[in-house]
Amino acid sequence: MKPFLNTVKQNISKIRLMHFFAILFSAFILCFIAIYNSYPLTFNNDTGAYIETGFNRVVSFDRPILYGLFIFYLSFKESLWLIVIAQSLIVSIIIYYYFRYIASGANFITCYIGFIAIISFFMAGSFEASWLMPDVFTPVSILCVGLLFFANDLKSRDLIIISALAVLSNGVHNSHFYISLCLGFLFLSGFIFKQIRKVYAFSGIKIRRVFFVIFLAIFGNLLLSSIHYLYGGGFKGARGGSVFLMSNLVEMGIVDTYLAENCSQKHYQLCAYKDSIPNNFLWAENSPINKTGGWIKNEAEYSAIVKDILTTPKYLGTFIYQSCIYTFKQFFNYDMVDIALPSERIDMAVADYYQSEYLSYLNARQSTNRMNFGLINFTQNLIVGLCLFIYLLVFLFRKMTLKYRLLILFILFGLIINAWICSTFSCVSPRYQTRVIWLLPLPLFLYILENLGYSAILQRIKSVMIR
Repeated sequence: MKPFLNTVKQNISKIRLMHFFAILFSAFILCFIAIYNSYPLTFNNDTGAYIETGFNRVVSFDRPILYGLFIFYLSFKESLWLIVIAQSLIVSIIIYYYFRYIASGANFITCYIGFIAIISFFMAGSFEASWLMPDVFTPVSILCVGLLFFANDLKSRDLIIISALAVLSNGVHNSHFYISLCLGFLFLSGFIFKQIRKVYAFSGIKIRRVFFVIFLAIFGNLLLSSIHYLYGGGFKGARGGSVFLMSNLVEMGIVDTYLAENCSQKHYQLCAYKDSIPNNFLWAENSPINKTGGWIKNEAEYSAIVKDILTTPKYLGTFIYQSCIYTFKQFFNYDMVDIALPSERIDMAVADYYQSEYLSYLNARQSTNRMNFGLINFTQNLIVGLCLFIYLLVFLFRKMTLKYRLLILFILFGLIINAWICSTFSCVSPRYQTRVIWLLPLPLFLYILENLGYSAILQRIKSVMIR
């Protein structure tokens, strides 16, 4: 009996070691784009702003400080490569949990690594993990919510890791808190209906799990507010929300109409510029926001205008209609096109805080304008189209189990809510949907693993080749 137990223990140790190295290898694959670039990717002025806020411990008026602190502490003030490695490990671990807990295939490691390879080489997974932006935490926040909904028998250690990552993810960007909260309340509302409760019961979704997701979102926002308060930014989580929304209302044309009809009664500062407001309201040099004191000084006035617009049926109807149009546009706008030459602000941030890497940064493909994502954009479009077609057939003919149909709906809801929040409260930008579109094939991989099995797939491929 004792030799048998020793053999079992040795096998368990080997399996654990294999899983550990699979997670590390998957994280390495997710670094593919950064390795190809020879340095982590950067974005516009934003990457520079995050580095600055982390090192200077200053709460910005337009973004949370948490991602800046993430860069500061995890880079050890030595290398920005450590941020890419950390982000890749986080994504690798979260996806590993899906294959371990949701799909019931015994040998899932090969399928897990295969999925990582697909999203890294043919979709935007590696792109998101490889650049110095909080965008990679958007899919992480969605995936954490999904695990808390669907994964049964989570070990205490894994539950703590998932919960901690959910709190971190919700704190690094304004939109993540709202995405998690929307998903929580959306699934909570399903418990009202008897038929949906049956689906939940069959899929293992429990109401206490849903409440836990909502609790984590609220707790994360309170924790972020406390961090902002600690660094002198006031007890406030999201930053610049009314100003972002104001900008989008300008682009929708609603502000022009509102000012034309109300400036005779309401004497806003903005009324002086009502005939010359540019569409690029936030960033244009000639924007009224720059002429009247900036974001902080105008926040109260813009909040009042936004509130008046959203509580007036005439303007609200236009806003809802435009929001639907913008959401549709955003959902299908996900090409990787936001890679341009780094700005002077990023140059200065890397030169000031990561001097030993400055030469590598200057010689990277992005810095020398040698990045091209045409092939990956093409393959990603093919995969997205194929997935949407398969999922349409799944719901038309009900070929998958209820659990997997609900998981598909969850991923689609996550993508739609992301598109709605970003396009409605900020703008339509490919960057926003690029960060989550690579989640689309995940339910398909999990279903194949559970219902067909890796060996069965190989057997079918061999039989086709022989024919």
